[in-house]
Amino acid sequence: MELKGKSALITGGGTGLGRAIVLLLAKEGVNVAVNYSRSKDDAEKTAADARALGVKAITVQADVSSAASVENMAAETEKAFGRLDILVNNAGTTKFVPFKDLDGLDEEDWLKIFRTNTMSVFFASRAAAKIMKKSGGGRIISTVSNAGLRPSGSSIAYSVSKAAGIHVTKCLAVALAPEISVNAIAPGLLLTRWHTATSPEQVAKIKESAVLHKEVNIEECAAMYIALIKNDNITGQTITVDSGIVI
Repeated sequence: MELKGKSALITGGGTGLGRAIVLLLAKEGVNVAVNYSRSKDDAEKTAADARALGVKAITVQADVSSAASVENMAAETEKAFGRLDILVNNAGTTKFVPFKDLDGLDEEDWLKIFRTNTMSVFFASRAAAKIMKKSGGGRIISTVSNAGLRPSGSSIAYSVSKAAGIHVTKCLAVALAPEISVNAIAPGLLLTRWHTATSPEQVAKIKESAVLHKEVNIEECAAMYIALIKNDNITGQTITVDSGIVI
């Protein structure tokens, strides 16, 4: 895909990995819609930084766990740019509960995590695909996690939600082919504010478990999204970027 002049919607785009993806897309000449749920100031700053790179950029408030909300989010993006070519499902949530603490997760925890991490991928992709097909096709990439590939991560509910996200990716790749390619990226340890609840000792342990003995560089991880978007021959795949934890 030639990126210049295209438009993209990035959920959870105001901070961390989402912000890095937004700015790399802007550098490629892509107009960007930065979705946020609560972090309005961060989203506005990211959009302003994208505009400084010479593209159009807007912010779109939406709760990705709501099907109606993501439909409106996609419609706002199309209204602003006249098209939608790229969707990055990057928003996510978790609850930090040790795996052995089976009583630490209640029904509402499971529902919240699944609505945000898994169901949102389906509903946002469905909404975006309707618009993408008007222009002949597009790209969808979802942020999953290496925790979806092995029993690890912040909680059992989170790990299972990301495993489900990987399979949703495969199913959507079949459903939306050949016009739209659908892939996922599974990062490892990214030192964003997501890990403010992770102790230095836990961070050190995760780094040691990676064969490269380091965390994942956020900009290099974001660059993989750009590479997948440009590629015309990959769909239904999950690319792991975790410094060699899952091998």
